[in-house]
Amino acid sequence: MSEHTLKKVGLIGCGAIGTRIARAIDTGELKAALAGVCDIDPQRARTLSESLNGKPPIMSAAQIVDAADIVVEAAHVSAVPEAVDLCIEKGKDLMVMSVGGLTPEHFERFENSAVNLYMPSGAVCGLDGVLASNLEHIDTVTLTTRKPPAGLKDAPFIVQNNIDLDSLTAEKTVFEGSPAQAIKGFPKNINVATTLYNAANVDGKFRVRIVADPAVHSNIHEINLSGALGSIRITVENVPSPDNPRTSALAYYSAIATLRKILSHVKIGT
Repeated sequence: MSEHTLKKVGLIGCGAIGTRIARAIDTGELKAALAGVCDIDPQRARTLSESLNGKPPIMSAAQIVDAADIVVEAAHVSAVPEAVDLCIEKGKDLMVMSVGGLTPEHFERFENSAVNLYMPSGAVCGLDGVLASNLEHIDTVTLTTRKPPAGLKDAPFIVQNNIDLDSLTAEKTVFEGSPAQAIKGFPKNINVATTLYNAANVDGKFRVRIVADPAVHSNIHEINLSGALGSIRITVENVPSPDNPRTSALAYYSAIATLRKILSHVKIGT
């Protein structure tokens, strides 16, 4: 496949997830071309660009959308509204990693447009079963996320409530509430709650619990669903990203797998 026939991917966000996606394209693991990179920190964008063989140009978010066929947001929940506006205006497909930044209005706008919104599974598994269960009645969904204390540091909820994570010698439940409350308090830690919530679509029946546990060295997500089609119980124990302990390595591999599925003519799974 020549460079001219490859789909062009534009990357907004050059952190741990964005870097992995960029390298997958740069090495040919993903059959696509990297149209450009963008980050709120210009130096981080330059560092990523210079580390790649293709030396993609550094652009603004608007320039990324103009240059790309598919835009990937891998920055922060605050970057999502602009990415949505630009992609719908320019007619470009968008893949969002910071799914906590999406709102019901965003979904409605994409449904009424000619472009696609993609939400990878991220750090959880089993969304195919959740989506199928959603076709019938779901009674309850619970998500318990257990992380090393270091993976929760600096989260707004932790800071605002003066929770001391450094002195923990045993597990501590630091949060219980709705997915919306969870993503507000932990915008870099609990995107899985938003993805799962949108797959289940059960207002008021979905609770999130976040546990800081000094005895664990991985990010663990436990999902329990009960409904008309039966029960689903899933436990995913993820290795944290070596570049960012707040992010599971599975999250960026999920992003790469989603892009591969988009780019391929063979689609596997729900």
